[in-house]
Amino acid sequence: MDDILKEIKNVPAVMGSYIHVSGITKVNSDLPKIFLNKIYEVGEAIDRSIKVNEATKMHANNIELNYDEAVIIVRPIDKDASLMTFCETSINKKTLNMTTGMLANELKQAAADIRKGGAETKPAEAAAPPPPPPPKEEAAPPKKAPAAEAKVDVNKILHAGPLAKVFQEFQDALAMAIGPVGEMVMKDTVEDWAKKGDCSEARLKELADMLCQEIDDQSLEEEFREAVASHIS
Repeated sequence: MDDILKEIKNVPAVMGSYIHVSGITKVNSDLPKIFLNKIYEVGEAIDRSIKVNEATKMHANNIELNYDEAVIIVRPIDKDASLMTFCETSINKKTLNMTTGMLANELKQAAADIRKGGAETKPAEAAAPPPPPPPKEEAAPPKKAPAAEAKVDVNKILHAGPLAKVFQEFQDALAMAIGPVGEMVMKDTVEDWAKKGDCSEARLKELADMLCQEIDDQSLEEEFREAVASHIS
């Protein structure tokens, strides 16, 4: 399977690919780590779109999702599997389609192998004898319930708060570095960041550090930090 993904990645402007098999949550991909947290959810959404097309008898060899910073090209493999290739906007689609078309049989076999691996379960172990009953103890006074965590309205923070313009610059820089998953990563990270303290300019460097932890790629981190340097210096 690694050989298939490597051959696809050899096409100029390809960032990486993901073989999505519905129901198998294990990620089979050579994409940077930043993509992997959300990639299965994206695959399931695209899988539903493919099934809608099939239900209406609108069959398509490929589906394209176009963004300002990237293109996702989806090629159905079989009924419940598809190949998602993340590309820069300069991708030569004809070359990519020719490459993935030549790998059609290998992709079907890869999907079958993923299903086989996903279906494996650990053998059942013999049940251990039940432990002896614990000695009786006096009832302890009831503990106070922990205070409920303050709810964060991340959409309001991002789009209507005093730092909305700065957050948009962060999100644009993130999207330029990692592509279309930048918006999802930004939203999740800002929500975690807001729970830890005030949403203030003094904490923007902390937010940048958290985003870089999500990126987890040195060259992409440097690109992101350079783009937002005016806000974290």
